[in-house]
Amino acid sequence: MANRVLAAVLVLVVIGAAVALAQEDGNAVRGAALYAEYCLACHGPQGEARASQEAFAAAIQYDVSFEALVAEGVVDTYMIGWSEANGGPFDEGDLVDLRAYAQTWHTDELPPLPAPEVPEDLPAIGSGDPNLGAALFIANCGGCHGPAGEGRDLAAFPAIDPDADVLTATRRGVVNLLAVNRMPPFAQANGGPLGEENLENIMAYIRTWERPTALEAAAEEAPEGAGMLILLIGIGGVLLVGGAVLTRRPG
Repeated sequence: MANRVLAAVLVLVVIGAAVALAQEDGNAVRGAALYAEYCLACHGPQGEARASQEAFAAAIQYDVSFEALVAEGVVDTYMIGWSEANGGPFDEGDLVDLRAYAQTWHTDELPPLPAPEVPEDLPAIGSGDPNLGAALFIANCGGCHGPAGEGRDLAAFPAIDPDADVLTATRRGVVNLLAVNRMPPFAQANGGPLGEENLENIMAYIRTWERPTALEAAAEEAPEGAGMLILLIGIGGVLLVGGAVLTRRPG
């Protein structure tokens, strides 16, 4: 009886050690999925440089400092801290899995990067191809902004306003006075990886989004019965201003 108990304990110890070792080594397949969603846009499929601009030029080193660099970011660069402690989406398990994936580069055990789900049969609004733009957006912009520009409920991952000058911001990048919400320039003319035709296709995809106006959003959030009143007041105000402008025009 004692021997059976001892044998059972030994089996549990071995299983526990194997699980701990697997957790320490990470899950490369899961890491590939995380990498495809969040890291591929700047660092390329296997951490190689994508373009000459600083954000796309640094190759990834997957040594012992890998997790710390991803977690903490790099000061005075576009590489933010991606750990939850630094306002990012990755917990400790995510960081380990990402390193596990990076360690498979240039080996025979490289897991494939999963293909994203891309919307199809999108209507063209203006110039560009929204169907090509959808795949380009998800690959280059979705990691930070979400696959439909909805944002990720994190300070460094804002939603995209389709009515803003998104094309200029994407071409030139964005750095505000507080050095947060930094975005590198994506246009090839500014050292980024995307040509002008690809940028136009991305904009064509963005034009297909349906976003409520500020007035419509206020009406939706108002108490029951008050939403339509707010909307009607707003429309009335627009008509009133428009009428005043027209009456002031010289005949």
